[in-house]
Amino acid sequence: MTKLKSEKKTNIAALARKYALPEQRLRARLKGRISREQRESPNRKLTADQEFGLCQYLDQLDELRILPRYRHISSYANSILLGVYTDTAEPSPTVGPAGTQRFLQRHPEYHVRKQKTLHVEQKQSHDPEVWQNWFRRYQAIVEEKGIQRADIYNFDERGFRIGIGRDQWVVTRETKRPLTLGSSNIRESVTVIEAISGDGGVLPPMIILPGSLHMDDWYTKTAIPGTFLIGVSDTGYSNDNLALKWLSHFEAFSAKRQVGSWKLLILDGHDSHSTWEFITFCDEHRIILFCLPSHCTHLLQPLDVVVFQPYKHYHGEAVDAATRTGCSQFDKIEFFTAIESIRTETFKPTTILSAFRKTGLWRFNPDMVLDKLQPIPAPARQSTPIPGPQVDSSPTTPKTLRSLKQHADSLAFDLNEIPPSSYLHLQKYLKGSLAFAHWQSGALALQHLEDTKAAELT
Repeated sequence: MTKLKSEKKTNIAALARKYALPEQRLRARLKGRISREQRESPNRKLTADQEFGLCQYLDQLDELRILPRYRHISSYANSILLGVYTDTAEPSPTVGPAGTQRFLQRHPEYHVRKQKTLHVEQKQSHDPEVWQNWFRRYQAIVEEKGIQRADIYNFDERGFRIGIGRDQWVVTRETKRPLTLGSSNIRESVTVIEAISGDGGVLPPMIILPGSLHMDDWYTKTAIPGTFLIGVSDTGYSNDNLALKWLSHFEAFSAKRQVGSWKLLILDGHDSHSTWEFITFCDEHRIILFCLPSHCTHLLQPLDVVVFQPYKHYHGEAVDAATRTGCSQFDKIEFFTAIESIRTETFKPTTILSAFRKTGLWRFNPDMVLDKLQPIPAPARQSTPIPGPQVDSSPTTPKTLRSLKQHADSLAFDLNEIPPSSYLHLQKYLKGSLAFAHWQSGALALQHLEDTKAAELT
């Protein structure tokens, strides 16, 4: 372009024809206009500094192993714009899916990949290397920051249907008529957010009820402790705003018992735990977020592994005790009245310590979890069927009447000339019949065994 500008009598039209370029575009380039790829989009909502902040947010999520979706990026971008336009009467612009796609095109360092749903067997047979890496990162953070046992926390949510109890075992002379106990017809759900620590401690919970307003009866007609945090939402579940309120609640009570300089908060990858406000609050208060891998809370999260099962049990006991004494409406008031005693029975120090021990988090012992991982099942082989009744070719010894009958049929279709390929079925049948006869003393199994032995001798 510099050479063309220096030439006074350049034939622009001839050059355009020679290189198959639009003449107007070539003239515009000579006048200094930049290309469309280099030009800033007129629909761009965020400035370069604001996009840099958005990139930092995505980098933090990546370190936490939380994989954001388009709506997470749009939500954070809109929160930035909302903060810029708070002092003006003009409504803040918003970033939609198209704006998010343009942002990702401008930042090719972020890759859009498809997250596939795992089959149920695959969910139960994770790659041990992924879990080992998670434990290594956990150990490195604890050692690097010098995090003390009392400053390691796990928090999670648990839902309750307020008036629904559990089936109970009772002793009676009745043998036919089903026994039913009067149960409350209150089926509203509440959410309780709990946090436990590695030294056996538990913090006051947050209870979220369905609704839009707080009711005086919740506080005047119950003995609910003043340390409990009560929230409301339309659904009765947590959301971004309530999660942030709980985080402030957590900081206030965990600071009173803090030992070291840093706290470690083990959590799942719920959307409300990955907002910019949530992460920023943790950074400002020296709280390290440590996210659990996907589909592993049943083995790695202390609350899920040990604590929440007795929590549900004692809630059912409370509903049962109330209905036995004539309470037909186990509602919010009854729930608030019983929740403290339910938590006292549930959150015993020995139970909490057992939860951290069984997940290998304290004392650090990854083998407590890694030994429970199931190997990835190998694909089943396809074999050529043999004549006669079809039998499972698996080497597993038959232990049921159905499997015994299948193997017996495979031998009975030609008793005079048993082919060599059937000897394996014969051995399996004899072994399974002996085991079944020993365990169950079944006359039918003994009869099949005798018939097969007779057929072998003929």
